[in-house]
Amino acid sequence: MRKLCLLVAVAASTSVVAVTWAAASPQDPSRTPQGYAFCGWSSFDGSWTMASPEPGAYMVAFADGMTCRSARRNINRVRYSQRPPYRPVRTGYRCHVLERQHEYLDVRCVKVGGTRKFRYRTGA
Repeated sequence: MRKLCLLVAVAASTSVVAVTWAAASPQDPSRTPQGYAFCGWSSFDGSWTMASPEPGAYMVAFADGMTCRSARRNINRVRYSQRPPYRPVRTGYRCHVLERQHEYLDVRCVKVGGTRKFRYRTGA
């Protein structure tokens, strides 16, 4: 009975680690959210690339109802509130954090009064 409990505990902790790693790893184009277009990876110097990033910090962009160029421009213009709770803010868009984990953030912004939206994921 003791071995069974230990085995269950190890299996549960292993699955939690696997889920956390999968959520924190960079998203490839095949894992684009449904309904969105993959728009590339940020190089963190103001440029964007379609090639996979180097290991480490990353930001990936997605667009729905707008061009990738517009989505990347809007993502670069997102700011965060200066006081808690710290929220993404973009004038003309309602931004909502879909998922927040340690070193991982998934944000969707929708045009106020419209259907244009962009989404970005960032992490390390």
